[in-house]
Amino acid sequence: MKRIAVQENLYEIKEFLKAKGYDVVGFDDRGYINAIIYTDDYDGFRNINNDYTDGNFGAILINAKNKTIDEIEYIIETRRYSSLF
Repeated sequence: MKRIAVQENLYEIKEFLKAKGYDVVGFDDRGYINAIIYTDDYDGFRNINNDYTDGNFGAILINAKNKTIDEIEYIIETRRYSSLF
């Protein structure tokens, strides 16, 4: 199960990801995370624990602004923002 840290005020995204089976946590949670979802107006990254990441890949940062929930899930699963073609 992928562990996703979601900015506190992104309620719809949190609920969608929980319903899809993701382990959704806050930025202050301890442990590894696969992705961090935020909006571009968030300035609290200093609170994110960056000592725990998934393998050698680290967590992918996803700016949720102007993205659909389906686009966010695609990024989580593929670790890419879009296809090359």
